[in-house]
Amino acid sequence: MPRPRRFGGAREAFLYIVFFALLGVFAVQFGALAFAFVDAQFADPLDNTVPAYAASRLRWSIASLIVGYPIFLALGWRLNAERRRNPERRVSRVRAWLTYVTLIFAALVLIGDLVAVVYNFLSGDLRARFLAKAIIVGVISAGVLLNFTREAERQSDGVDWVSRLIAIVASFATAGLVIWAFFLVDTPGAARDRAFDNQRLQHLDVLARRVDCYRTYFGETPDDLAIMEEALRTRTQNAPAAGGCAGETPRDPATDAAYGYERMDGDGFRLCASFARGWPNDDSAPRPRASTYAAGRRTLTPPAAPGETCFDFTAIDFDADDEAPAAPLREKPRDP
Repeated sequence: MPRPRRFGGAREAFLYIVFFALLGVFAVQFGALAFAFVDAQFADPLDNTVPAYAASRLRWSIASLIVGYPIFLALGWRLNAERRRNPERRVSRVRAWLTYVTLIFAALVLIGDLVAVVYNFLSGDLRARFLAKAIIVGVISAGVLLNFTREAERQSDGVDWVSRLIAIVASFATAGLVIWAFFLVDTPGAARDRAFDNQRLQHLDVLARRVDCYRTYFGETPDDLAIMEEALRTRTQNAPAAGGCAGETPRDPATDAAYGYERMDGDGFRLCASFARGWPNDDSAPRPRASTYAAGRRTLTPPAAPGETCFDFTAIDFDADDEAPAAPLREKPRDP
């Protein structure tokens, strides 16, 4: 008597776990892009999402769908083909358990979505933005329920055309959202320029801190950055120094050029840097702040346009014993 073929081993468990994990990734990231599309169409003045965070979420969703969705489709096609060749695979316990666990989550999400719609209806708050997002969640959950409920109960070994239709519609919708999102995020080159600009702001903050150190230890602002670096190096080698006072003088991360420095009247000084992109007012990129240093904080207002921008500062003469500054200052850019 021939022995029946056994299915449900480690290999099959691996394939199904990866398949259903990718299904979850697809549902979440597709929903995230669809939500972003709704937010773009129905702007909400109460939405205080930081643009930098929104752009980062878009990039993450785009990357997840570009990498994960084709693997999900290919793996699903392979598993379906194996089941058609070997009908015994339909009795796989691994497949059955993972399918019904997925159905449980999809059903709970759909029920919760309907509850939210009814609740907002009773509260008199059925805005277009909320309704559009509720429809998106409902469509995703209903699509998963329809496809996998039929899959769990299906006995035929032929091609499942309904599932193929759902896959085709989902593929076109995914491609459309990914293409739309590409126009909202920076190109790789622009993102690199933006990272350099953020680093330039951080370097200016470090240099301002070093000038504070020089002013505290030597009673005046330095004549130039080279003199400041040498004096602070000698000082930190021979005596304890406040945090942020030691180290090499930062240089432009892209060109390795020295930052501009000018000593001004009193305790004033000017720092200059050449920015690759800037942060125009209509740009979706963030308006970042410079990093916080040990003895105080300065907030640099990023320039709105590319090119050289100078910042006027007043040195903070902090107490070298407790490293406490007189007060944090907010500095604004000055046209060169």
